[in-house]
Amino acid sequence: MMEIRKLAEEKWKGYKLHFSYTTDGYYDFDVRGWAFGLVFHPYGEEREKSFEGELFEDWAESPSAFGAFEGEKLVGAVGCARESWNNRFRVTELLVDVPFRGRGIGSALLARAEEEGRRAGARMLVLETQTCNRRAIDFYRKNGFAPIGFDLCSYSDEDRERTEVRLEMGKSLAPAGKI
Repeated sequence: MMEIRKLAEEKWKGYKLHFSYTTDGYYDFDVRGWAFGLVFHPYGEEREKSFEGELFEDWAESPSAFGAFEGEKLVGAVGCARESWNNRFRVTELLVDVPFRGRGIGSALLARAEEEGRRAGARMLVLETQTCNRRAIDFYRKNGFAPIGFDLCSYSDEDRERTEVRLEMGKSLAPAGKI
C-alpha cells in the first residue's frame, strides 16, 4: 500500500532525482502580435528525454518535500517551496518511478503539495515543465493546472529550435471566485 510521508531535510537534502520520459511531439507557440496559443506538432517517432534534479535545493525558499513509499521503498517524490515575494507555492520537483506511473501516485503527491500551499496561505500553486513533455502537460491539466506563462530562452538560446521551451503552469488556491 502506498503512503505519502514528509521527507526530513537533514536526511533527504541533495537526494538526486533522475527524470526520464518519452514524447511523441511538442507544443509550439503560435504567436500573433500580442496573442499566442499552443499548437501540438508530432515528431513522427517517440523521443526519450532525461535530466536530473534534487530535493531541497539551496535556491528554494523554505523548501519541503514528500515521498510516496511502498513499504520502505521511495517510489515518488514532490519538492515544493514558498515564493513569498508573490505569495505563490512552487512545485520544484515531481517524479514517480516509471514502473509505478499510472497508479495515481503523482496526483496524490500533487494533492499533498497543494495542501501545503493552502496551509502556507499561498494564492496559487505553480510549476514548470517543458513544451515537449506532452504527458506531463496532459497530467497537469487533468489535475487542474493551466498554462500561465512561458520562456522561449530559459534553458538555452535555442530552446524553441530544440522544441523544449519552459512552460509555466498554475492552479489557483484561492477560494472560488477570489482570483
